[in-house]
Amino acid sequence: MRDITLCHPRLQALAAELIRKCADQGLQIKIGETLRTTAEQDALYAQGRTKPGKIVTNAKGSSYSSYHQWGVAFDIYRADGCGAYYDKDGFFSKVGAIGVSIGLEWGGNWKSLTDRPHFQLPDWGSSTSGIKKIYKTPEQFMKTWPKEERKTITPGWQHDAHGWWWQNEDGSWVASDWRLINHHHYLFGANGYVRTGWHRWNPDTKQVDPADGSGDWYYLQEDGELQGACWHSRSNGAMKVWYVDK
Repeated sequence: MRDITLCHPRLQALAAELIRKCADQGLQIKIGETLRTTAEQDALYAQGRTKPGKIVTNAKGSSYSSYHQWGVAFDIYRADGCGAYYDKDGFFSKVGAIGVSIGLEWGGNWKSLTDRPHFQLPDWGSSTSGIKKIYKTPEQFMKTWPKEERKTITPGWQHDAHGWWWQNEDGSWVASDWRLINHHHYLFGANGYVRTGWHRWNPDTKQVDPADGSGDWYYLQEDGELQGACWHSRSNGAMKVWYVDK
């Protein structure tokens, strides 16, 4: 599953913080695997053992041995067009360091079966023996989650001291891309914030204001209720905010 809202409320908040801090460093990531069922975990465990492929986990689903089953772990992948798991540039080490700095345990630090895209809450240790001793099953553990915190992630426009951004339902943000929102096109930079004023966009490299000066110019509303909305030229050459009828 790829729905971070199915996970522990505190993990949701940390996942959102990780995405934001990575974006500030120019590291574009998205949430991949989150909560797993017993059947899904057992299928992964069988890989390289009773099924084709290489071994990717030592955690059996039937014994609740993966933190993914407990809703306190997630995996990420890079979303910058270089390949979801390309790491020759040290991408995942940079993300891992940020994750550790905000209180997550990073699978890249494990001694056995290193899992560089993996993050989890560190509360019960690297193995699930501690959490199983306390709660027995994931279902019993999930009953203890504070219900009022389950809606940590609110999709839609978000704002802070740096500007506006658009938050997706999985806790990720639109970055280095356009998004059609309420009949208007908005352009978001690599750090996730909506752009205003004149900016170049290269659709081939998915870059805003590329260093080589490539791409076409766009004007984006600088203030008011439609701040960030894209303008376009009419047949007579005049400019106006672009309204998309859908």
